[in-house]
Amino acid sequence: MYYEKDTATGRLSSSSLKTPTNMGAVPETQGILYAPGTVFPKEQPPHRGFYGPVPEALIEKMRLFQCRNSIPIHLKGGPVDKVLFGSTLVLCAVGLAGCFQFFYGMAFPKKN
Repeated sequence: MYYEKDTATGRLSSSSLKTPTNMGAVPETQGILYAPGTVFPKEQPPHRGFYGPVPEALIEKMRLFQCRNSIPIHLKGGPVDKVLFGSTLVLCAVGLAGCFQFFYGMAFPKKN
């Protein structure tokens, strides 16, 4: 709520300009309106819990990545992950060398 100082009395009073209006309760709607011709199932399907069945291949992947061993998580996928990790390191090194070459060329330009 906003207040203002009343100049006549010197006290704080509610501001007439900034008092919010229409703060009453919002009337509720009728509910969900369905399109004509909507058909509802006669009986609900059997409840399987919150989640569906988990495929066996996914369970094996979860076991592979969650087992406790000294292999980092980014290398647990096998030889393909090792190749991807190595190529990422090589590309980062090449990019870093290119940056240093560019900065060196800008700092010490060739004399004509």
